[in-house]
Amino acid sequence: MLRDLRLYKYRGFESYEVTDLARVNLLVGKNNCGKTSLIEAIHFLVARGHPSVLTQTAQRRGETHLNHEADVRARQKASGGPDISHFFFRHHFKPGVRFSLSSDNGYSVSVELVTAEQLSLFEDEVNQPFGIRIEGDLIKELPVIPVTKNGSLVLTNQLRFIWSEIEPTLPPVQFITPESLNLNPLRTMWDHVLITGRESEVLNALQILEEDLQSIHFLTGDFYRRTSESTGVLLGFRGNARRVPIGSYGDGMRRLLALSLSLIQSANGFLLIDEIDTGLHWTVMEDMWKLVVKTAQESSIQVFATTHSYDCIRGLASLIESEPDLAPDISIQKIETSLEKAVSLGAEKIQVAISQDIEVR
Repeated sequence: MLRDLRLYKYRGFESYEVTDLARVNLLVGKNNCGKTSLIEAIHFLVARGHPSVLTQTAQRRGETHLNHEADVRARQKASGGPDISHFFFRHHFKPGVRFSLSSDNGYSVSVELVTAEQLSLFEDEVNQPFGIRIEGDLIKELPVIPVTKNGSLVLTNQLRFIWSEIEPTLPPVQFITPESLNLNPLRTMWDHVLITGRESEVLNALQILEEDLQSIHFLTGDFYRRTSESTGVLLGFRGNARRVPIGSYGDGMRRLLALSLSLIQSANGFLLIDEIDTGLHWTVMEDMWKLVVKTAQESSIQVFATTHSYDCIRGLASLIESEPDLAPDISIQKIETSLEKAVSLGAEKIQVAISQDIEVR
């Protein structure tokens, strides 16, 4: 579990530190202060610098090349078009620039952009102007990864083989965004739930919104996978023989489904949630946090979430008051770009801030 985090020249952070992290951490702050960047940095750090995290993050943000003909051809020759140049401080992308992430518990990773002359560790047929060298506590002296002039990683078979050897040692990590409502990855998670016999946990989570919910059903036919990314899950209710598509109950129900499945999938690992309150009414915030904190405790998960919502913070404070035994595992981290360090609030300070109506967002 991470107890602190240090960032150096990563995205908008020239040098920044987050301390006194708990099992469940809520990141707050103004727009564009770097909350999402922080949980993305945590993803890359706990994945020990796995290059696929860079491409996934860039794709999720829409950081791809301009859509003109030359760039289309370059994108096809590279690995899908994500532009990793934006991970470097102030978008600087020239040989010698680097960023690093670290934690006192031993996690560390650094990424440096190097010149073509330093690609000699790689296959002769790879001809690109740049490369990135990834180094960290788990990975030593890996081949430099070729990078196109537009910032696309060239992940060759040699690299994929090397990382496939490392992947089994990495902890589980789940990343949820407001757009994480595609049911296809949730189907895979549901298979894991069935195998481990944890259906009741998912059912209990969704009962936060609908207490009469009795059953959840994922349809398995190819038709539902092909026709839409949002169909194929039915809900059964007490006293009603007809099963209803989950979409009939809005984004909140689908959001809780994604959250509960991801908690199960993240056991002994990390769960990262951007805008955790999306789609949920303020009246269910305390119950939502209770689900998250108790599951994190029971399944040894460290959670990092972001919000802009005061109701979300108030719900966390209410949980601390009603369930004081959960308090030691909760923190709020206020991200302020004008400072060099996040402001950390433990359970007692959270309650004081809410009781005195102090703005902490």
